[in-house]
Amino acid sequence: MENIGVWTEHKAPDDRIYYYNTATKKSQWKKPDELKTRAELLMDSCPWKEHAADNGKTYYHNMVTKESTWTIPKELEEIKAMLAGDEGLKAQTKAQASGLETGENTVPTQNQNLSSTVGQMTEVTEKIQYSNKDEAKQAFIGLLKEKQIPSYYTWDAVMKVIVSDPRYAALPKMNERKLAFNEYKTKKSKEEKEEQRVKVRLARERLTNAMFNHPKMGSYVRWRQVCELFEKEQYWQDIPERDKRVMQNILLIPFLGSLNFKLSLDEKKEEEEKRDKDRNKILALLRTISEITYSTTWGKAQEILDNDNTFNNDCKDIDKLDTLFAFQDHIRELEKNLLDELHTNGNLDANSAWKLLFLVIRTDSRFTVMLGQRGSSPLDLFKFYVDDLKNRYHDEKKIIKEILKEFFEIITCDPRSQTLDKGNATTAYYSLLEKAEARERDRLKAEEKKMRRLEGAFKAMLKSHTPPILLNAKWEEYREIFINNPAFEAVTIEAERIRLFEEFINELDGGKGDQSVKPSHHKSKKSKKHRNKRSRSRSISYSDDEESSKRSRRKSKKHKRSISRSRSRSPASDSGTA
Repeated sequence: MENIGVWTEHKAPDDRIYYYNTATKKSQWKKPDELKTRAELLMDSCPWKEHAADNGKTYYHNMVTKESTWTIPKELEEIKAMLAGDEGLKAQTKAQASGLETGENTVPTQNQNLSSTVGQMTEVTEKIQYSNKDEAKQAFIGLLKEKQIPSYYTWDAVMKVIVSDPRYAALPKMNERKLAFNEYKTKKSKEEKEEQRVKVRLARERLTNAMFNHPKMGSYVRWRQVCELFEKEQYWQDIPERDKRVMQNILLIPFLGSLNFKLSLDEKKEEEEKRDKDRNKILALLRTISEITYSTTWGKAQEILDNDNTFNNDCKDIDKLDTLFAFQDHIRELEKNLLDELHTNGNLDANSAWKLLFLVIRTDSRFTVMLGQRGSSPLDLFKFYVDDLKNRYHDEKKIIKEILKEFFEIITCDPRSQTLDKGNATTAYYSLLEKAEARERDRLKAEEKKMRRLEGAFKAMLKSHTPPILLNAKWEEYREIFINNPAFEAVTIEAERIRLFEEFINELDGGKGDQSVKPSHHKSKKSKKHRNKRSRSRSISYSDDEESSKRSRRKSKKHKRSISRSRSRSPASDSGTA
């Protein structure tokens, strides 16, 4: 049993040690400071405590900041080093003492060294004198710096560390020591914050660079994976846990977002290149399979591909959606072939109108099959095709000019052209031009007449319906009734059917709409003119060509009048001469 002052040490029946205070008559399990050794006091002054995890691995927990770390903190490491040095000094002193006891007369030099050491220790333990109060204060603060007292230490914790040093008594009064400690503590806190800020900033920079260059950093990395990748690195350990949590929410998550964005762009580019390669591979295969035509459905195409050896050997792993997209592209190619054929035959050009073109293609099986396909409609393909033709106008205009220039040079080089009269050549040119324009007008009139006949048949179908169609009727109510009627099938565009139905309703309404049942002669002409204008194709607004065409026609008419006058005067002059 140990007895120091008022505290006595005892052992409980379960062999646990407890301590009894003879003055207060109270017992406690915790060892009083009066009974603790210097090593125990130093360990108590440190906020870091050593613990063992479930797996046996040692970790360290800060009782003040509530932080935990796997690496030994610097403060605890210094205390252990200090205690290890004290143990070594004690062992050396004990060895010297045992040497004095065994061979006091045989080793005189050891006595001299021991006397010198004892003299030095006596000098150190003597009270140090200071010239003024400021010098004493600086000595006390120097003691705190030497012991590397952190800013979060309390006065009681500091006392346990510095009380045995002679400089502790440099300031005789307790309040002076506390004031000096508070001054040191304020300054030390600022220094620690700045050091920590620089330390964390450098650690963040190193962590950021490591993340960018680490081969395992993918676009789907998570915070847990980041911890596992870098937990053994020194720059990771330099960052406190609370700062790591802040980095996760404020720094690393946006960083990972930017990293994911960069990596996802690269991955997306690679994926797009692979998908394009797969689609082209499927598209090339579809072009070689004669069984797949413009009328083949997707279900039928799948059956054909499943039985194809090339597809099963080379394209089986290709995504089914990419195969579908390639099939749709192939069908559009076949649909475009129809438009190319119409363009080659002269039925489709840059000035063509859909309203007139569908009269040519409505009986073509390729057109009827296109109506049931998903994706772009026949009208969309027509618009795209015509737009492409119009976009080629300026380039083709240059080619036409070059051809005409070469043609003119060929004509002028022909010896037979030397004897031609210039006036007759001009007259022949405008005569041929007028014949070409007349043929075009006749063609348009025939197409318009055919359209009016179809529209008339459609309205006659509506008029002959029993019971009569009401004024407030909707097209959707009657569509199924007329769906098998030849007049209904002749008008293949649904928008045209709706327009004709609305015109019929307006006629029933007594002319409140665009047209009336009994229009006057003037209105009839105007309506006819309006229909003609609507049915004609929307030509490209080639302002320069139209102006030149008008000038050429005026010149042709003027030239023809001059020729007719000259011819009418010829016989008279001849008779007069005779």
